Amino acid sequence: MDLKEYERFKFDLANLVRAAELVAPDKEESSGRWRDLLTRLAEDRFTVVVAGRFSRGKSSLMNAVLGVDRLPTGVVPLTSVITYVRYGTSEQLVLAYKNGLLPEEARLEDLAAYVTEHGNPGNVKGIRCAEIQLPVEILRRGFFFVDTPGLGSAIFENTQTTERFIPEIDMLILVTGFESPLSEDELRFLQQASATARAVFIVINKQDLAPPLAREEVVEYIKAKVRTVLGARLPRVFSVSARDGLAAKRANDAAALRNSGIQDLETALVDLLAHERARLFLSSMCDRVGAELDGLPEKDGSDLASRLRDLTGRIGAGSPSEGQWTASGGKGRAAEVAVRRTGGCEVCRGVLDEQFRFLAKYQVELSKNARTWEEHAEQGGFCPMHTWHYEQITSLRGVCIAYPPLLVRTGARLRSLAAGESSTDCQWIAFRCPVCRLQQATEGRLIDSILARAAEAVDREAFSPPLCLPHLKAVLKHSKDSSLNQHLLLCEAARLERIAEDMQRYAVKHDGLRRNLASEEERTASLRALEMLAGHRNVSAVATIRDHL
Repeated sequence: MDLKEYERFKFDLANLVRAAELVAPDKEESSGRWRDLLTRLAEDRFTVVVAGRFSRGKSSLMNAVLGVDRLPTGVVPLTSVITYVRYGTSEQLVLAYKNGLLPEEARLEDLAAYVTEHGNPGNVKGIRCAEIQLPVEILRRGFFFVDTPGLGSAIFENTQTTERFIPEIDMLILVTGFESPLSEDELRFLQQASATARAVFIVINKQDLAPPLAREEVVEYIKAKVRTVLGARLPRVFSVSARDGLAAKRANDAAALRNSGIQDLETALVDLLAHERARLFLSSMCDRVGAELDGLPEKDGSDLASRLRDLTGRIGAGSPSEGQWTASGGKGRAAEVAVRRTGGCEVCRGVLDEQFRFLAKYQVELSKNARTWEEHAEQGGFCPMHTWHYEQITSLRGVCIAYPPLLVRTGARLRSLAAGESSTDCQWIAFRCPVCRLQQATEGRLIDSILARAAEAVDREAFSPPLCLPHLKAVLKHSKDSSLNQHLLLCEAARLERIAEDMQRYAVKHDGLRRNLASEEERTASLRALEMLAGHRNVSAVATIRDHL
């Protein structure tokens, strides 16, 4: 079971709970229990607490795992401020205060001014916690990192703050160093936290300061020392260089990343969430749902119970749902990476920009130029949709000046029709809308541009223009490159699957009364889904993308 499959199982459980709630008797009485189940699914996250003495490189380690340099590093002890790191559509810093003031946003570049002893001595600013939101994939999949103040700090409150956080731990990463491995403070904290933490990793940082032979000796020394307090429950021990790991990610150097030890740590993290913890959480939820299904009428309850047994079996086997999409492999995996943070359809955006520029200029001409009035009347005005686009950006005066010639000409034609002087089939009521003609030309130009860029792309795998399905069809129709077409299809599939995940996450959080936990991507997923399938409403509503494309 990987992380994507884990989420799909959660979505399947949520759908089963919704179905059960619909057929439950005494809905008012039982709705709270079903809602509680959805709330547990919505709140599910894997809290990874990073602890250790100050100057061990805790923040550097988190920067390396996340692949971003956003947490302040250095040897100065932190204040008693807990720093949370969770997923966000864009980078953001949110500060919560001890005195009950509403949280406020701040620049992420200013984080050190709130969570370090230099910027916030003794926490005089009264910061209760700082929350960093980052668009990092490992966070999107459910990880919730916590950077704690240093143990054994001269600032006594720092150690107290970290120790008070022990009950919140799903997993503990205890960071020590090769220069003075596993201090008494760290060993004591390990003993306390291991009683409640579901998993414990010990990370020895700064391996770049020690030769390979010395590294092995330190690892064995730490294992022996841990056995004295934990016995046979020996945590996994990792030797890493956070500095080298972050540098390797920035340079996209796979060999250097492996040598840094960060890759092994990340793999172990994901395996723990996707396998051990995922199965435990899902099995527990299946048991709770099953207990609630026992109270349903036999007809409905037996059918839903059968669905639950099937789901429980698939969870045990790690098998995705029938009819569900499958994770992309090969080029699809590269495509999935390429589409993580993209806006709407590139062609739709280009058309909208051109339409706005044209209408902004044309409406001025319509309000003052008699020749433009006559041309507008002769061509029958705008099409219905672009008539209302024009109305939105002009003034009442502008409409009153520009449209009388069109109304008079149209009235005269209607009189001729009534007198039998023209055909009665109304074929003469045809629009030669200038905005429609502009859209047609712009779509063709942008599609040609996409194909030209694809032909010149050095790294085809990284080429992934966001396209709605109608414009993707147009690009594929004009492309003569079968490998490009395959790549674009895989990119589109990965993009649609990603949006589907965001939509299902939002639905679970909404139904579980946890909309505050939804990211911006999840809140906008429904609109993005419709635009991906049908194109932007102000572009595709003119007509289906023209066959000539």
